[in-house]
Amino acid sequence: MSRVIYIIGILLLSVKVMAQDPVFSQFYAHPLELNPALAGNSGGSRIGMNYRNQYSSLSSNYVTYAISADHYISSLRSGFGISLMADEAGQGIYRTYNGELSYSYQVNFRNETKVRMGLQAGFISVSLDYDRFLFMDQIDPIHGPVSPGGIPYPTAEIPPDFKNRTLLDIGAGGVISNENFYVGIGIKHANRPDINFYSAESNTKKGLAMRFSAMGGVRIPIGHQQYGRKSDMAIVPNILIVKQSTLGQINIGALLEIRSLNFGLYYRHGFKNPDAAIATIGYNTGPFKIAYSYDATISSLGINSGGAHEISLSYIFYGDDGGKYHDCTKIFR
Repeated sequence: MSRVIYIIGILLLSVKVMAQDPVFSQFYAHPLELNPALAGNSGGSRIGMNYRNQYSSLSSNYVTYAISADHYISSLRSGFGISLMADEAGQGIYRTYNGELSYSYQVNFRNETKVRMGLQAGFISVSLDYDRFLFMDQIDPIHGPVSPGGIPYPTAEIPPDFKNRTLLDIGAGGVISNENFYVGIGIKHANRPDINFYSAESNTKKGLAMRFSAMGGVRIPIGHQQYGRKSDMAIVPNILIVKQSTLGQINIGALLEIRSLNFGLYYRHGFKNPDAAIATIGYNTGPFKIAYSYDATISSLGINSGGAHEISLSYIFYGDDGGKYHDCTKIFR
């Protein structure tokens, strides 16, 4: 009886509702989700796409999709961006959608140091497909869950005040960077949107927990400048820390850039347990970049989870200064 999902399934999905937002292993490949201050970071126009399949060997895996676009207007020192993300759990039983507009403003200082401040506003939508649940009161002792006429028996388990939610979602962030380092902080769900499915829960819970993120990294060139051009080989160690309610994660590792190729190795640790070792490989030629990463699960789920597969694509239409950018935030372009 493949459609039978007991009440415990609802409880598990409720845990997912209160859990941490999805975060890509290639967090630098979806910059607008990470920090709105990165809108327009390419110096021109950038479009990107991301796909993640987590725990692919399990029937209730998590699949996340994202698409984004942003543009920098040098005369205004401003970046503008738009991003959409969809996250599906339990074969689409529970879905979360995010759509956001981002704005950033850049202030230039000496030594090519830049400070970028960003704001973000959009929507968050959560939905639970109750039609795909089968409750005990729908199971007839003789005919099972479907009547002789082929019609599923109705259930009284769905509360009358149940409804899917679409709400305003607000965030902000800031980044300081130069040729050698970058440091940034970001906040999502600053207005604590109430994504509870039931009116009774709305009276007792504070809404979606705010997500705080901190990131930093350095760029260590390999080799020497040639003909006035900066080296296109470098080691880029970086770290991302994300906290949401009592949950969180730390991603730490480095990328090795060798001309058109880059290789990465990261370790992700949940606040309460080790999570995954992440290997990445990427290729970029001019404005086009593609990368693949695999998360090897080292938590209690073990190798039987199938790990996680992730693919990112991006294309940059360079503006007046976009092709000259070789500062530390190149990792986000």
